[in-house]
Amino acid sequence: MNASASQTSCPRCGLAVPAHALSACPRCLLAGLDEPEPLPESPQGFELLEEVGRGGMGRVFRARHAKLDREVAVKLLPAELATDSTFQARFEREARVLARLSHPHVVAVHDFGALSDGSGYLVMEYVAGGTLRARLPLSPEDALRVTRQLCSALAYAHAAGIVHRDIKPENVLFDADGRARLADFGIARLLFDEHATLTAPLVVLGTPRYMAPEARAGAPAAPSGDVFAVGVLLQEMLGDGDASPLGRRLEAIARRASAAQPSERYRDALELLADLDADPAPAAVAAPAAPTVVAAAADPSRAVAVAASLSADQQSLLRAVALTLASATAVSLYVLLLSVTPRTLEPNEALPLAIFEGQRLADGRLATRARFETWPTLWAAAAWAVAFVAYGLLRGHWRRAGLDASTPDQPLASVRPVVRMAVVLNALFVVHLLLERTTLHSFVIYIPILGGILELGMVYLVWVAVLEALRTARPLRREPWLWLATAVSLIPPTISSLRLLHGAQP
Repeated sequence: MNASASQTSCPRCGLAVPAHALSACPRCLLAGLDEPEPLPESPQGFELLEEVGRGGMGRVFRARHAKLDREVAVKLLPAELATDSTFQARFEREARVLARLSHPHVVAVHDFGALSDGSGYLVMEYVAGGTLRARLPLSPEDALRVTRQLCSALAYAHAAGIVHRDIKPENVLFDADGRARLADFGIARLLFDEHATLTAPLVVLGTPRYMAPEARAGAPAAPSGDVFAVGVLLQEMLGDGDASPLGRRLEAIARRASAAQPSERYRDALELLADLDADPAPAAVAAPAAPTVVAAAADPSRAVAVAASLSADQQSLLRAVALTLASATAVSLYVLLLSVTPRTLEPNEALPLAIFEGQRLADGRLATRARFETWPTLWAAAAWAVAFVAYGLLRGHWRRAGLDASTPDQPLASVRPVVRMAVVLNALFVVHLLLERTTLHSFVIYIPILGGILELGMVYLVWVAVLEALRTARPLRREPWLWLATAVSLIPPTISSLRLLHGAQP
């Protein structure tokens, strides 16, 4: 880290100054703020100890929680907001939303309330590792790590419908383990309502350098605005640039993230995170702007894994749950076929759960054409129980990791493998019909075995697509090719089953 990294921020005005260069902030000296300022009123149950930050969104103090005897951070919101008639209702509504955010890279909000003058305050966890501003610039490896952590936090919040709006180095803190933590999440939205007029002139909606052009022009907040700010942050983390392959790759990613036009940026933090996680191949360095979903469409093997925006480990986890659901589906189909296959029960044989159209034969045996087999039915129920538990755990993991993204307008890349498998299955079935009466009969009898294996693969691919649709909130009704391919893939097993049942006798 070079000498420019040794900077600190004034806790009052936020100005970045060289560490140990001056005993006081020059901006505060000129403004006459160099004299110690008395601590304001402490919220009930807390003792304010010292001011650690200040900005347009309020003042932050290190404080002690009296009952728990632990350090916390207390943010006092601008007092001018107490005169805003709509603020209190907006404050309670938004503060409850912020308090529900729980992510390893988000500074948690523990409590909120109002002081005697009507102004609000938030109680947050105290993160003592300093700000990103004091650490700039970073090595490419550290810049990649910090950017990934910020994108993970943003993807989680965006999935919950919260846009940060004020991403800047002062709002990126580091904990004792060196993890980046994004602070002031949603504070801008808490202080500002698009449908209300602020009476507080001191409240700003972001720092101009990190605001997207459309946001400076007054456009509504959107995830792409946070992506822009992360792109600017990444450029600052890299400093004057780095000639290493990773440094050049990150610079290209930063340029795309901070593009002036929203259409030229990453759609959201999840897509940016996917590009950061991508293998640093030369092609990725030369053309980093290629969307991940395009690469997935060009490479069917990646499309099978669906998760163009998921890491390799996350893809494996999705596949495992899809395989569990496919297994439960296969067991259920087997039980269904078994239940409608004619069968004769011996007089002393245990009866199934239910029998339909049973006929008692002269020798005492019972002939049935349909029934609910006891143990197979219970095994099917158990298989679905395991599958639903696995799915519930996966959804919970996605929610906690910020991978539950809402991109309903993005087509599913995983539909293409489903369509191809449907074509292969029907082609194989046609070949079987054409060859079963030829001299190759001894070879043809093995084709249904191969077809059955491929049918199981088809069920698995359909579940992969369904899981991805659930993760991205993509309505399945907007995927007609998925429905058509699934229906076409059912033709071979349906015809084979009907032919089998037609010749079966109890």
